[in-house]
Amino acid sequence: MDFLLWLQHHRTFLLYTVAVLLGLVFLERLARAVRRARKPAPLHPKLQPYAGRPAADIEADREASAKIIATSSTGSVAGYEIVQQIEAVFVEGYRTPQEATEALKAAAARKGANAIINLSQQRSTAGRSTSQGDAVVVRPTAPKAPESKRE
Repeated sequence: MDFLLWLQHHRTFLLYTVAVLLGLVFLERLARAVRRARKPAPLHPKLQPYAGRPAADIEADREASAKIIATSSTGSVAGYEIVQQIEAVFVEGYRTPQEATEALKAAAARKGANAIINLSQQRSTAGRSTSQGDAVVVRPTAPKAPESKRE
């Protein structure tokens, strides 16, 4: 009963308090949104290798990686025969495994390969991805002629 009586006498004070708290919550969220919208701080020159890659480099890798017709995590590619093994390729420091694989394909294509075998990926404790494999040249295997049945 005393609490209800107290609420009746201090109703205005409670309304102002709630309004102030809601205003503070709104201002905090607004400040968070403004912080997110800011440009990132310039990186120290020694940290530049860990920054994102320029769009032109990403597009060049995308175009080069399109020349790779097949990848395999094993030592062969189904439906293809290996004509020439070029060399092992390795890339590191990418944000996602997909970016690392695309960069690996681009590196292999620049060396003259059209496929990658023994493809493997790792993730470092720092969250960066590496990808490695063997760059090879492959060609489709000739389809076997069906044997005719003799009676």
